[in-house]
Amino acid sequence: MFERDHKPPADFNQHRAKGNTLHLLLSTLVINLLGLAMPLMMLQTYDRILPNHGIGTLTLLVSGVACAAVLEVALRMARSSLSGWAGAVFEHKMSCDAMAHLLNSEVSSFEKQGSGAYIQKMAAISKLRSFYSGQALMTLVDLPFVLTFLALIAYIGGTLFFVPMILFVFFCLSSWLLGLRLKREVRDQDHKEKIRYNFLIETLNGIHSIKSQGLEKFFMRRNDRLQEAMSTAHYKVALSSSLASSSGMLIGQIMTFAVVSFGALKVIQGDMGTGGLAACLLLSGRIIQPVQRALGLWTRFQSFFIDRQELQEIFSLPVVRNEGLEKLGRTEGMIRCRNLGFSYTGVGPELFKGVDLLISPGQSISLVGAQTTGKTTFLLLLAGLISPTEGEIVVDGIQPAYVDPTLLSRHIGFLPEKATVFSGTIMDNLTFFGTVAKEDALLAAGHLGITDAIALLPKGFQTLLSDSVTDPIPPGLKQRIAIARALATRPKIILFDNADRGLDREGYNLVFKTLGRLKGRATMIFVSDDRNILRLADREYHIVDGRLQEDAPLDSKAHTILPFRELRA
Repeated sequence: MFERDHKPPADFNQHRAKGNTLHLLLSTLVINLLGLAMPLMMLQTYDRILPNHGIGTLTLLVSGVACAAVLEVALRMARSSLSGWAGAVFEHKMSCDAMAHLLNSEVSSFEKQGSGAYIQKMAAISKLRSFYSGQALMTLVDLPFVLTFLALIAYIGGTLFFVPMILFVFFCLSSWLLGLRLKREVRDQDHKEKIRYNFLIETLNGIHSIKSQGLEKFFMRRNDRLQEAMSTAHYKVALSSSLASSSGMLIGQIMTFAVVSFGALKVIQGDMGTGGLAACLLLSGRIIQPVQRALGLWTRFQSFFIDRQELQEIFSLPVVRNEGLEKLGRTEGMIRCRNLGFSYTGVGPELFKGVDLLISPGQSISLVGAQTTGKTTFLLLLAGLISPTEGEIVVDGIQPAYVDPTLLSRHIGFLPEKATVFSGTIMDNLTFFGTVAKEDALLAAGHLGITDAIALLPKGFQTLLSDSVTDPIPPGLKQRIAIARALATRPKIILFDNADRGLDREGYNLVFKTLGRLKGRATMIFVSDDRNILRLADREYHIVDGRLQEDAPLDSKAHTILPFRELRA
């Protein structure tokens, strides 16, 4: 019934505005056909109309070509609008799907890469936009017309055909070689950007620790080195792209010069007329335009595979599949672990092995152990944020790792050491942006003394927070707001992971009293350094060699428990 699987990489083509594809294809075909009007006009004008002084024919021909030019401009504008809209549709849909997948992914798999890596992967969407907006399609449709233009040059100019043909082949070969070079440089640039983004995020997250320990200069030097490497990589990519673009312009100028020079000789020798030379010159100019666009596409195509792979890595993260699961079982708060085993690598040494545990509804236990014994990891397993590698965890008849997080959060309240405060008002944080009933949120806030503290603020519950040092409330009050948010859903299971560390004395007293009121009404698992908190537990378990022991040997109790914290009467 429950199954964790890997969602296959997304079919990016399904995010296109599919109705626009046919319109883009037809408009491109018509634009290329209309592009033949001017060369044919030049041919007729110089070779037939001017020698015969055909004013009426010239007027008719000019009118027809003018209409064709106006229609071509209109079609190009319409095509640009369609491709722009298709790109916007792709970027919007893909960004929404990628974010939804990240939020529904397995936490342990997500954390194998830094946050900066996922920012880089999400940035790949905007880079892929041009390929899924129809730009690549239009370029591919333009390319076959190069053969049509060459065929017309061969028909009009005879051997003059070999001049643009040789230059065309040379241009394609040089473009291919430049593309291979650019591909290597884009990969190197992408790798250095990932390292840089991860460093920035880690630095900004730990800015208080860095400043408190006086490590600013060390991090600045490291930032300088990373920035230098990234700037060098950007320079190489920009240089290769510029060479590719400049080579297209150079080949275009050489082609114009060569066609004029060889064509003039043919005109002098009487092998072709002046109109034929003008037509061949215009047609040769039409040849280089799609090739230049194809070169731009080819150079960008080197990063296309990298960007596509980046995005596919997001969609290949394992997600929870909840097919056939609509509701939890009876919400009593019973927890059972059967032969539970867990390893972060999946194949390395196990953090837990063969753990069997039964917690009846309303019971409270505490977990005690050394710093690296996995107390927080065990709570994450119970909360369904990570999955066991062996055995199973069953909460009221279901496995929490396979339940919709929205549903599970109303059944299990997780209180971490440093709770998250989101950008928004205090009321937004208490109600989790409206997903928790306002009455329940205010009730929890009242028990934790939040209402009285907020009443002193000018804007009250509408005070904006941003989880920064500039917030108008102290960190301890933020912690209480986050605790109230978790308790407002009236969970049957409460996982307490050192949530008292960030509290001031008043906040500690209020949280302790609230937990005391909930004792017996909810199943509670405590991880704390404070003996007052640990005394709320009915049983105490020690983590020894990856197992839970209720009566642990003395050497297993090599952990630090703070003395009784003073409670205010």
